Amino acid sequence: MHEDLLGYLLGALDPDEMQRVARLLREDPEAREQLAELEKMVRPLEEGYVPVEPPPGDLVSRTLENLPPASVRSDEEEVGAAGLAKASITDPFAGALAAGDGDSREVGLSGGGLVPMHAAVDSGRSSGLNWLDWVGGAAAAAVVLALLLPALAQGRFESRKIACQDQLRQFGTALTRFVTRSPQERLPAVCESGPEAFAGIYMVRLKEFGLVEDPSQRWCPSLDLPTKDETTLVNLGEIVSVDDLHNASVDRLQQIQQYAGGHYAYNLGVVDQEHFTPPRFEARSSFAVMADAPLTGMASAESWEDRIGHSGIGINVLFEDGRVRFIPVESLNRLPDHPLVNHRGQVEAGVNIDDASLAPSWRPPFLDVTQR
Repeated sequence: MHEDLLGYLLGALDPDEMQRVARLLREDPEAREQLAELEKMVRPLEEGYVPVEPPPGDLVSRTLENLPPASVRSDEEEVGAAGLAKASITDPFAGALAAGDGDSREVGLSGGGLVPMHAAVDSGRSSGLNWLDWVGGAAAAAVVLALLLPALAQGRFESRKIACQDQLRQFGTALTRFVTRSPQERLPAVCESGPEAFAGIYMVRLKEFGLVEDPSQRWCPSLDLPTKDETTLVNLGEIVSVDDLHNASVDRLQQIQQYAGGHYAYNLGVVDQEHFTPPRFEARSSFAVMADAPLTGMASAESWEDRIGHSGIGINVLFEDGRVRFIPVESLNRLPDHPLVNHRGQVEAGVNIDDASLAPSWRPPFLDVTQR
């Protein structure tokens, strides 16, 4: 049972196994105690996690700029060096005199035509680079950069995508723990109206349960943080409480709702037999819980390339069974259940219990509700 609980905690079990362990936790107090002990043991690993920063995009250009300049000889030195080399080939004896001090005794044995070694070395050192060498070097460098820069860009993209996936997996673990502690066995609730009627409330709920401590976890590594001018009434380094929501001014509440959920979209809830409710946790492999949020508001599922991060290529999606999958933009509209709109194509709560609809932090579950 210990291994099953650990796999459940890490979201590493199959959907059927997740459901079996969830039932066990509901029925067995001892299992819940063991799960709590495992959470304490795993927490230091999460606190000590430091994502590896990818190399800066301008690494190649800065490296080339810092290289020492190549020495270029003057035209007279070029001509002199070329004449010396020609003389050494056609007349070894003359080459030796030119390279030495004019004393024939340095030439070699019995007046032979051997060139002293130091003269040959010096003559090699004195040869400079002509314009053809520079053109060839520049062409070679251009070819290397043409091959290297796309590889660096792809590596940077992959590292940021993987870091984002790791953060979503951490959220998946936190949400699973939340469900095990919730009597209703449901995901964190988005209220139908009032100050708690926004998708980013999930972050406030997880903090209340002590399941998330690092506010930076809500920011995708592929995107920039909001500027100070955009967040004049909120502190991005803290997670607000429910009391803060109800006591905030209208302007401050608007900024809290805008940024509480960070760069991630969360499930708005579902309509179950005409009643709005948070989704019941069933470890479904096709039911989306969180994902990269669209960068701008939208009313339909068109033109996603201009509305998402990760260079407009796709989004990371966390499913209810703990699996994180990167879905390309062109595949979103082909999914049976589009993660960013409900079955009616609207950014509202799901129309039934199997309709997952994710939205950015500020979005309410329905368009015509009051968030104050």
